[in-house]
Amino acid sequence: MNEPLDREVTVVTPEQVQLQFQTAGIGSRAAAHLLDSLILIFVNVLLFVFVILVSRLYSGSWLPDLADYLLAITIVLWIVLNLGYFVCLEAFMGGQTLGKRWLGLRVIQNNGQSATLLSIIIRNLFRLLDVMPSFYFVGMLSIFLSSKDKRIGDMVAGTLVVVEARFERIKRRKQLEKAIARKNYPEIVMGHIEEACMQGITAKDWQLLQAWIERVPTMSDARLAELAAPIAHYFAEKLDQDSAIAQDASAFLVKLYETLREDWEV
Repeated sequence: MNEPLDREVTVVTPEQVQLQFQTAGIGSRAAAHLLDSLILIFVNVLLFVFVILVSRLYSGSWLPDLADYLLAITIVLWIVLNLGYFVCLEAFMGGQTLGKRWLGLRVIQNNGQSATLLSIIIRNLFRLLDVMPSFYFVGMLSIFLSSKDKRIGDMVAGTLVVVEARFERIKRRKQLEKAIARKNYPEIVMGHIEEACMQGITAKDWQLLQAWIERVPTMSDARLAELAAPIAHYFAEKLDQDSAIAQDASAFLVKLYETLREDWEV
């Protein structure tokens, strides 16, 4: 969920390596929590049905001792499920719950390392404060006011909730694909690109092409075409694709991007 409230944060690891992360804002975190809540509701309904069946068994004369044990087990399971869901999943799934995984979010420590069991326990214990007075009002307020999108539990535990880079790349690619599709560029027929020419594409070349592509969603067609002309001529000469560029410079760059991105997007 690419939202304007998401912020970038730079952390320095113990090895003095700088890492940049996209913090998860209110929208993406609320969506992940909603998914987790729906899962908990579903499982709680199953437990409730199980309790009803056990109570009916208890009211009869068949194996009442067994029914007592089943009721006790059910109560323990309910406590473990509702209090331990977030702690256990974040601890054993590398800082993720099912909701966070589906939305590409992850809990990490302030130094960029994986969240420890202690920090996970602390941040989830303070969840009781964040939900006050209702509907996570305190938690949402603290996220909104925090420069790193932290709720109170994260501040105390020294954790961050970040958007995984892989998930961000997938979202960005989908957004670009939709924007390109809306432009309705003509289909370009490119000739065979020699392997030696492909090897001649450098990181700076890819950055140049990517910089133009990332402007497709926001720029007018006229401005895009104006910028595309010299860039397309550069690549056409480098890749011996003069016939392709003659068809449409913008469409040529889009086709080239689609051809090269599997090799260059990491």
